[in-house]
Amino acid sequence: MNYTVRWKDCSKSDAVINYLEERLSKFYDFEFVQEEIKVEFVHYPKNKSFTTRINVLVPTKGPIRAEAKANDILTSINECCSKIIDQLRRIKTQFKK
Repeated sequence: MNYTVRWKDCSKSDAVINYLEERLSKFYDFEFVQEEIKVEFVHYPKNKSFTTRINVLVPTKGPIRAEAKANDILTSINECCSKIIDQLRRIKTQFKK
């Protein structure tokens, strides 16, 4: 698994990285997903919220992007990964046609 993580205004955590790896591994169930995945975490101290952005490259469709904002970083990862998986499922059904 090859991914790049960018941390903006928040500290790097091994627990978050392990959780992220677990969630990103589900993307590779779709054989058309390329290796390089880009993830960005942004912390907004005023709002006390976190934003997670994920970019996944699908060769025939181009980049797939998702963004989720939540009060907890793990919740924002869950929401963002769910959005990406939904988009990948749609693409998979298009390939079957």
